[in-house]
Amino acid sequence: MGVGTTQLYDKTVVYNHKRHGEFQLGNRKFAFRVKPRFPKSLSKEFLVVDLANNVDQLAEAKDEVLKRVAERAAETDQKRLRHAIRHTEASAPRSSLNAR
Repeated sequence: MGVGTTQLYDKTVVYNHKRHGEFQLGNRKFAFRVKPRFPKSLSKEFLVVDLANNVDQLAEAKDEVLKRVAERAAETDQKRLRHAIRHTEASAPRSSLNAR
């Protein structure tokens, strides 16, 4: 995405409607997260909003990542970005990213 995140994590996050928790399947670790809403196919706009909402889980400096996320958000389709922001779950910290 070009926001300067360089850390590698040893698990894959899976959004779904039923399961929550960490599971090992074969040699891979998966972190299942229950999300009430997420798109069937990922868009750049959804990923930008999701990254902004989950920046606290990253090892990188939060302020630097958010600055680059805001720059990327300005380059995306603004209508689709507003849609992605509106359709994230209500408890997400939307203040991290403002749609223009």
